Amino acid sequence: MTPRPRAHPLPGPVPGGSAAPTTGPSVAQAAGRPAASACGPATAPAPGPAAGRSAPRPTTRPAPRLTVDGEAVPAGRLARLVDGTARGLAAAGAAPGRAVALACDHPLAAVVAALAAEAVGAPLLLDGAAPTRHIAPAARIRATGSGVPVVVGDARPLDVPDPVAAVFWTSGSSGDPKAVAVPAAALDHQGRATAARMRVTDADRLLLPLPLRHAYGYSVLRVWRATGAHLYAESGFHLRTTLTRLASEGITSLDGVPTMYRMLAAEAARDPEAALLLAGLRIRGCGGDVLTPALYDDFLAVTGAPLHDGYGLSEAGPNVALNAPGDLCPGTVGRLLDGVEARLGGPDREIQVASPSLMLGYLDPATGGLDRTPFTADGWLRTGDTGAITADGWLTVRGRIKEVLVVHGETLAPTVVEDAVRAAAGVLDAAVVGIRGGDDRRDRGDTVWAFVESADPDHRAVAIRVAEACRRTLPPHARPRAIRVMPRLPRTGSGKFDRVRLRGWASGTAATAAA
Repeated sequence: MTPRPRAHPLPGPVPGGSAAPTTGPSVAQAAGRPAASACGPATAPAPGPAAGRSAPRPTTRPAPRLTVDGEAVPAGRLARLVDGTARGLAAAGAAPGRAVALACDHPLAAVVAALAAEAVGAPLLLDGAAPTRHIAPAARIRATGSGVPVVVGDARPLDVPDPVAAVFWTSGSSGDPKAVAVPAAALDHQGRATAARMRVTDADRLLLPLPLRHAYGYSVLRVWRATGAHLYAESGFHLRTTLTRLASEGITSLDGVPTMYRMLAAEAARDPEAALLLAGLRIRGCGGDVLTPALYDDFLAVTGAPLHDGYGLSEAGPNVALNAPGDLCPGTVGRLLDGVEARLGGPDREIQVASPSLMLGYLDPATGGLDRTPFTADGWLRTGDTGAITADGWLTVRGRIKEVLVVHGETLAPTVVEDAVRAAAGVLDAAVVGIRGGDDRRDRGDTVWAFVESADPDHRAVAIRVAEACRRTLPPHARPRAIRVMPRLPRTGSGKFDRVRLRGWASGTAATAAA
């Protein structure tokens, strides 16, 4: 259940199969059964009581089971909250084409908002506490301290195209955030296809310490709706709370971002009990940002169990491909979901996607119009990512086309440098950006900047250790030309590095130095 890729070095061989050709349409479509490949179903079942069971085939909506921040929400209470909220939304004028804005992050209010908006047929704007830009709704949903939703009407709602069922904001981690408009059929397909790939049934217990207003968290909500699994929604990630839930609630599936799993891996290295709890999960979904090979290997080494990463983006539903229990291929982002096709286009070998889960377009906050610019003439979504596809549907993602570093004519994925930086003592995390046209006028490529997160107050010493680590493992052209150490790296609301801010800092510092 993961909407961001694990990136791999550029250039290099494609793990898990031969790369698709660079010319002509390279298309792979997910099949309903494992295909012959170097990757595929494991010889032994995945740990946990649900291994080996068949994919769900729901015919009716199962009764919802929900626990919020450790407190069970009885089905009757949830139904009353949804009914009351739906009546309030209808009274405020929410309906098809007249949206509902989720204006808070409380998980109970978020779940109720999703169900109530669906009940009245209104588009759900997943704004959170501070929307990126204002799309005028018919009503807003806020929350009391206990998470009970409160409906507030709005006098001048924007007319939204009737097919729109939900609007997500992209993270804006590398550009201007955009409003992604998604139809109901796309949401339904996403929930069913993701549940089928991960083999989620009503026997599963899904722990979600992520915001429901982002595409990743909301995709887990759709899986819950499709299967009748028990959803444990948390207001945020807390290390001890997460481990307590794993120990006491029979959790079978955990979803989180790489930063979260880095903390869990460190705890597992110190505490064998934590390692056993993590290994006992059937699903360890990782998304929201790039899962680096180093983190994947570190987690596997301390727990003996893999992370199940994948590839997706808000514009595609979000999930496109997933590594699943018993059906994974390290070095790839998994197999395409059922019904999803992918091809490579253009000189950059950009990944293009066709799927029932695709967005309708970007919603214009001022006019309500839909921008279809990201689509090709024949209706495929241009992802902005580069990669490779095997004939049997295994996808490898090598990074954002606009984030790839080009130094002295050679291309390099930022994650290669970031992994080298993280190997230095005292480094908690790292983000690398390239600044074109650096201080060396002879260098026509990027100047590599490394931004380092560290709790060590001696930033100079940390920077020296980072430089030494990079000299040991990176060729000269890949080593950072500038290293900046700070207590905390800037991140977006979804947990990704805010590369726009980082690039701005680097560009401003370089300009000042040049002057």
